[in-house]
Amino acid sequence: MDEKPWDTVDFKWDERPGLGSGESTALDLVWNMKSWEVIADKGKETLHIRGFLCLYWTDVRIRGYPTRTKGKVPPENIWRPSFFTCAGFSLGEGEKGTMVPEFYSGGLDKEGVTDGRLQLLIPMSLPGGFDISNGDIDRFRSFPFDSTRVDLSCAMMCAGTPLWVNKDISLSLRRPQMQTPGLEHSLVQQFDYDGVDRNSNDYELSGLSMAAGSHNPPPFLRSNGWEEGDKVCDILFSLHIRRSYIFYLHNGVKPLYTIAAFGFFGYTMEPSDLANRIALGAVLFLSIYAVQWTTAGHIPRLPFKTVLDNVSESVSLVLFLILIGNAISYHVGRPERDCVDSECDFDDKRADRVDLICGLLVLGYVLLYSVGYRTVFAAWWANKRTGASRPWTKGPYLRNKRFLPTEEAYHLKIDDAFVLKHGKKFLGQGEKISSPLERW
Repeated sequence: MDEKPWDTVDFKWDERPGLGSGESTALDLVWNMKSWEVIADKGKETLHIRGFLCLYWTDVRIRGYPTRTKGKVPPENIWRPSFFTCAGFSLGEGEKGTMVPEFYSGGLDKEGVTDGRLQLLIPMSLPGGFDISNGDIDRFRSFPFDSTRVDLSCAMMCAGTPLWVNKDISLSLRRPQMQTPGLEHSLVQQFDYDGVDRNSNDYELSGLSMAAGSHNPPPFLRSNGWEEGDKVCDILFSLHIRRSYIFYLHNGVKPLYTIAAFGFFGYTMEPSDLANRIALGAVLFLSIYAVQWTTAGHIPRLPFKTVLDNVSESVSLVLFLILIGNAISYHVGRPERDCVDSECDFDDKRADRVDLICGLLVLGYVLLYSVGYRTVFAAWWANKRTGASRPWTKGPYLRNKRFLPTEEAYHLKIDDAFVLKHGKKFLGQGEKISSPLERW
């Protein structure tokens, strides 16, 4: 009877399965997301996450291993990958490669004999939190409609040496999904959205992205059988986070534009009644600062103007333009100072024409410039360049330029429809992104 590897003294379990055969080791990857939280303290907003990087592979050398007699844990030195993570991102003991894989429960028969399938569930975290306030400060230009994309990455290693794409490792984000009769499932899975709250503090989670990546190794890592064209295997993650703008919309933007709308009611007064028109404008001016006071404690201190600042500035200018129009209308319609008898009547027709022209000009300014350009377009443009909608390659970090996504790139959109359908639990496939270098 052939001696089994687990009965062989000094069997080289630490060698990669398939080493020397010319075949790479196939790894399936799933991102298990448990929780996320944004904590605001002393002017900083820090992101904290909790989850698992779930790896699944088959080691044919351990196929037939009797777990009931040999133990429920594989040999302690059995091969598994280690990782080199970006700054601020931690995979705990998984980075060092000291976590021992487990037998995949679905690969054990009734006698406790394994078919060789293993799993490694590596905890993910951001020790100390990831500061989302300073890393992408330009996004605040669209406040309170701002958003951000938090990009994380890790390179796959083994004993301090890189694992080469498709030479050592074939990384797949298409782990087959177990199908249950009568239930709707995707055929594969990348994301395990496991009991996650969509909202945290002032923010909401709008999506998760994951991709298999690669990068050219620096010269000092060109070992472990490196050949020209070999690239290091990477895993890329992103959290897409948007500010929950409802509070600011109902307590800031809408009241301010309502004040601007009230300014137009001044045109219902006679053009000759300049004093009351000015009094209305003065009251509305004071109302602007009252509205700003209600939101002042929630607005970050920034060295530039935001969309909310633009709204406040535009409404102030609208009221000022209306008052200028009122003054022009009054002076156009009022009689000359040295008039006599019938010449001393106020010319309402001329004043009304001035009111109409001024009112249309101010209305055009409000709708086209203030609302259209300085609010809607400014928020859209800022978010497209620096917010949650930007592609990976446009990020500010070195990893965004060097660690590039491959065709294995997926995005899970988390919106109201997603929450209504799945609630806090989803295990399945995201949207596959075409042209990931430009769009993922």
